[in-house]
Amino acid sequence: MSSLRPTPLEVIRDDTLFSLGEALRSLRVGDAREQSGEAYSTVALCHRRLAFCALLAQADVGRFATHLCHSGRARLQFLQLVAAGHGSEPLYRCASKAFSFIDALTAGQLDLAVEIARLEAGRSDPSHEYEEDFLLHHFLHRFTMQLHAGVASELSGILDRWESVLQGKEDGYLMVCRALHARSALDFNQAMEGVIAERILTFKNKPRDEGPNDELRRTEGAIFMNGLALLRLAELCGLETFREYPTLPGMARVPLGGRLPPVDGWRAPLTGTLD
Repeated sequence: MSSLRPTPLEVIRDDTLFSLGEALRSLRVGDAREQSGEAYSTVALCHRRLAFCALLAQADVGRFATHLCHSGRARLQFLQLVAAGHGSEPLYRCASKAFSFIDALTAGQLDLAVEIARLEAGRSDPSHEYEEDFLLHHFLHRFTMQLHAGVASELSGILDRWESVLQGKEDGYLMVCRALHARSALDFNQAMEGVIAERILTFKNKPRDEGPNDELRRTEGAIFMNGLALLRLAELCGLETFREYPTLPGMARVPLGGRLPPVDGWRAPLTGTLD
C-alpha cells in the first residue's frame, strides 16, 4: 500500500509547526530563548511561514491574514516587554531584522502596524545591521505613523540620510520610498518594477538545494512581502497601482480592517492544521 508523498509546502508547514511548538514552550517556561527574545522572533517567523503555506497551498486569504496578525502581535508583545525592562539580545531589537510590522501592514491591520512602529528602534545598530537597511524600515515606520496616526516626522531627512549612506550607489527601495513621499504614482510603479525584477534575479541565483534556500524560494521568493506593504502604503496615499505584479498576486492584497483574531491567538499551539 503506497502513501502519498507530502508536497514541499506541506513539509515546510509541518517543520514550522514543530518549531512553533518549541518556541511557545520556551515562552511558557521562560527559558534562555525567551529571555533573549529569540523565542518571540521565532514565533513571529513561524506564523509568517504558516501564512505563506495557507496562501500558496490552499489559496486561503483568511488564514494568510490571521497568521500575519499573529506575527505582528508576537513582535508587539516582545517590544512591549522590552519597553518595560525585559532583557533581550540587541539582534532581536534591530528594526531591520524584524518583519512583523510588514506583516501587520500586509494583513490590513494599520492600528497594529502603528503600535509596532512606535516601539521599534529609532536608531540603527551597526553591530547587527547596515544603516541603509535600518533606514528603509525606519522610513516605513514613520511614514505609516504619519499617514494613519497623524504623527509628524521629518521624512525628508530620513531619505536624505539614506542617500548619503549609499554614497552614490543606487537603491531601488530608496526610489520607491521617494516616490511614496512625493505621491508620484508613475515613479512608484517604475521603481517597484525595478525592485521586483532585482529581487526575482536574486532568488533565481540562489543555489538550488533541498535545504534553507529551497524553503526561502518557495515562501519568501514566491510572495514579496515588502512589496505588499509598499502597495498598502501607496493605496493609503491614493496612488494608482496595478492589481498584480510579479510575486505580488492580487489574492495576497488583503482588504483593510478585517476582523482581528483573538489577542492571544498567536500563543495557541497548532497541531497539523493551519488554524
